[in-house]
Amino acid sequence: MRSRARMAGHAIHPMLIAFPIGLLVTAVLFDVLFYSTSRDSFATAAAHTTAAGVVGGAVAGLFGWIDWFAVPKGTRAKRIGLVHGLSNVAVLVLFAVSWLLRLNQATWQPPTLAFVLALVGLAVATVAAWLGGELVERLGMSVDEGANLNAPSSLTHPTH
Repeated sequence: MRSRARMAGHAIHPMLIAFPIGLLVTAVLFDVLFYSTSRDSFATAAAHTTAAGVVGGAVAGLFGWIDWFAVPKGTRAKRIGLVHGLSNVAVLVLFAVSWLLRLNQATWQPPTLAFVLALVGLAVATVAAWLGGELVERLGMSVDEGANLNAPSSLTHPTH
């Protein structure tokens, strides 16, 4: 099934998801570094990457929902897509609350609950990412019907 939200021949949602995933994973790594070294700069970096990851995830999610509404009802793809999307909403809520818990802390130091919420968010994000892979790799979501190992460039031979 072809994605509704496209740019230069490709679906927008999969182009955007790398940024929030990378930022949220990096935020957890900065938290680990903070707890390992007690350096405030790591706590500050974790807070900033968390905020950027949540905002980026919301933007990526918007394009995912646009695509989801085009999926035919009663299909496995519709059900998996819903769980994938709702899982990612949970991820964003967990990380947003983690960020909010840091607001009143000196130099953004994460209270234990903020770190635990980020870890849970990372675990849920892993499941949600697997579901996204299931949608693309198993169910063919957003895969061009003419896709093959020698297909022409989407820029020179756009499909309709």
